[in-house]
Amino acid sequence: MSKQNTNENRSKYGNLGFYLVLALCTAMIGVSCWFAYTQTADNLSLQLDSALESVGDLAAAKPETNVPKSTERAETRSTQPMVSMQTTAASAAAATTAETSTTTVPASSKEKPVYPIVGEVIGAYSNGELVKSATTGVWQTHNGIDIAAQEGAQVCAMAAGEIAAVTEDPLWGVCVTIDHGDGCKSRYCNLNADLEVNTGDKVECGSIIGTVGKTADAESGIPAHLHFEVLQGDRFVDPEGFIKGN
Repeated sequence: MSKQNTNENRSKYGNLGFYLVLALCTAMIGVSCWFAYTQTADNLSLQLDSALESVGDLAAAKPETNVPKSTERAETRSTQPMVSMQTTAASAAAATTAETSTTTVPASSKEKPVYPIVGEVIGAYSNGELVKSATTGVWQTHNGIDIAAQEGAQVCAMAAGEIAAVTEDPLWGVCVTIDHGDGCKSRYCNLNADLEVNTGDKVECGSIIGTVGKTADAESGIPAHLHFEVLQGDRFVDPEGFIKGN
């Protein structure tokens, strides 16, 4: 019985020692974890405080808005030539305008021509085709257009140029021919004798050259009108197409 009790006591104390060691190990592990956690939390807290201080410094810092003087000088230098070029271009345009206003420009190249009188076209340009004359009954070409107008209505120059001829034709009556340059001429027929121009006179676009009359025997059978022709070199062209730019 004594030996059996001794074995039971040893077994009991052996188990107790095992549990004591296990408890001690568990305690040591808990202490280590707590220590590591404390150190890590302290480091994180320090890092967070440092980051917050940096953000505060950036927010408090005043942004720089002034442009460095060197940059301002560079911008000034780059702007001045542009202003100079614009001023020069404006001066050149003004000079060109002034020159144009005092220089005769050929109608065929630069100046937009105008109708010499306002009215209905009652006789069209035949473009070389034969048409029957309302006055003579003869089939013939009609090299210009007939613009209806009251007798005495003012007739103006189609474009700027020089009076090349003032004639009294037996068929077309009193006629004025204007040389517009570049081989372009315009001819105004069936005018009254009391003209406003003479050979060699300079005229501008729209200048009054005379008035509608009844001097053209070749077209006396139709109402009062202006017979108007345009020539390019020695070839007749359609006056309406020329004025419209066709």
